[in-house]
Amino acid sequence: MKITNTSKKIATVVIFLVVIVTVCWLVQYNFRDFGKTVVTFLVLLAAIILGYVFYRNIFKPVISTRAGGDETGTKKLGSKESNELLEKKVLQRTAELESANAILKDEIALQPVIQRSLQQRIKQLSCFYGLSRLVEPPQISLEQIFQETVNLIRNAYRFPKVTCVRITFDGVQYVTDNFHKSEVSQYAQIKMHGEKAGAIEVYCLEDKTDSGQVPFLTEERDLLDAVAERLGSIAERKQAATKLRLFRNLINRSNDCIFAVEPKWGRFVDVNDRACDSLGYTREELLDMTVKDIEESVKDDLSWENYVKELKLEGDIIKEGRHKRKDGTMFFVETSLKLVGQEKEDYIIAVTRDITERKQAEEKQAILIQELKDINKKVEGINQELKDFAYIVSHDLKAPLWGIKALSDWLLADYSDKLGEEGQKQIQSLLVQVKRMHNLIDGVLQYSRVGRVEEEMVRVDLNELVGEVIDMVAPAENISITVEDQLPVVECGKTRIMQVFQNLLSNAVKYMDKPQGEVRVGCVEEDGFWKFSVADNGPGIEERHFERIFKIFQTLSPQDEFESTGIGLTVIKKIVELYGGKVWVQSKVSQGSTFFFTLPKAKKEVADAKLEANVTY
Repeated sequence: MKITNTSKKIATVVIFLVVIVTVCWLVQYNFRDFGKTVVTFLVLLAAIILGYVFYRNIFKPVISTRAGGDETGTKKLGSKESNELLEKKVLQRTAELESANAILKDEIALQPVIQRSLQQRIKQLSCFYGLSRLVEPPQISLEQIFQETVNLIRNAYRFPKVTCVRITFDGVQYVTDNFHKSEVSQYAQIKMHGEKAGAIEVYCLEDKTDSGQVPFLTEERDLLDAVAERLGSIAERKQAATKLRLFRNLINRSNDCIFAVEPKWGRFVDVNDRACDSLGYTREELLDMTVKDIEESVKDDLSWENYVKELKLEGDIIKEGRHKRKDGTMFFVETSLKLVGQEKEDYIIAVTRDITERKQAEEKQAILIQELKDINKKVEGINQELKDFAYIVSHDLKAPLWGIKALSDWLLADYSDKLGEEGQKQIQSLLVQVKRMHNLIDGVLQYSRVGRVEEEMVRVDLNELVGEVIDMVAPAENISITVEDQLPVVECGKTRIMQVFQNLLSNAVKYMDKPQGEVRVGCVEEDGFWKFSVADNGPGIEERHFERIFKIFQTLSPQDEFESTGIGLTVIKKIVELYGGKVWVQSKVSQGSTFFFTLPKAKKEVADAKLEANVTY
């Protein structure tokens, strides 16, 4: 039921009159009961209510009616223009609604595409997330990562059931369980340090072109490249970690103590196991310590600062000091320090070696050196005595011998007729003994000079020297001496090497017992030495005498049969050993003997003066 404005007004007037009557009744009959204050309050409340009702239902509608009348008048005045404006607004609004409707239709049409793209993006993110989770365990191997990644890649593609993946790395292949090559594929290289290290291949096992679908999306191509790049980074890190573990293992197995030190305060930032074992601390304890806590020479911060200054100036230094163990004992060390620059800060690498045994050896060596100096002084005194003895032998002992020889010769010359045959024989025997004594004295002098008298080292052409020696030996006509090999030029004392060849060749000639004697001189190169040989076809030597013949005053034949002092081979042995070689003999009785001796090769190659082989004297 619709209530009109007139009905509202009538109801308002009736309510207004009822309120006035009620107020008057209260004033007239009940004033005494309520009191003045209450009555006044009620009158004011009634006035406010009546005023509000009057304004709301009578005064305001009247004003609105008047205003509406004015506006209606205005509209009536410009109705044509208003209609035109309204039509324009309606057309504009209609166009806007049509455009919004078209956009809405397009968005509705794209909704499946966006949804598929979003789903594909979620799958790709899941692939990356799975790969990240896969490499989290530090103990997982690179092989496990590759094998799991092929499945992650397959599941990230739009058609995982008809997609297969193969990863090839370092010659090893990792494939999905449905792997099979097809003509439709994608390929991405796995690179390490900019170089190809492997590849990822993705194959589509069904042709989707008949259904109007491309086999691979652009996003999948980007995914494959990103995974390949990520696998390359993972492989680099894994290989670096493997090398780091190997390096750490090598450091821990080192026999030296290795410290990484922070330069400012000398605090240890890392140590190897050997350092912990050597000092008696745990690794955690050492990492809370500084160099001055273990090194005796670094007593305070100033000492450490001087260490660092010297290290920065030199680049690397070697110091000797003493380290203090946890139990308080000390030990000598040699420390090599090197300043190593990093991106943000520098570190000092200190490699320390226990040199306690070396120090003890040096102390013993110092004692031995002092003892050796004392011995040298004694030897010098002995050498001086030997020189004096040699002088006495060469002058004081030889003088009487010459006197005996002169007297014997005078007796033979002037009194031979009075001495008779027996007397002359005795005098001749005396001369032989004088000569033998003279040779013995010369032999002793020669032996005493070897190693005591310094001789200038010169380059000696042995081809010429051996020729001179053969001429001095002057072998009999039935004895031939042949130089079978080319002889080298050696660096030695000429007189001494001549003594060696002269004694060997003269012995071969002296003891020759064959009607046709043969003596052969040879030389070969062997292990950095020249190996010389002097062979003959003489009587030979029994094996039991091989060492005896090189001892002083030892002879194998009676002196009446062969004139010998027993010193020649001893002199040879002493000269050869003086030059760093050795001498020995090989022989068979009645077949001959071969004497060998070696001399070290000279450091420099010398002249080519060689004597032609097979030259016979």
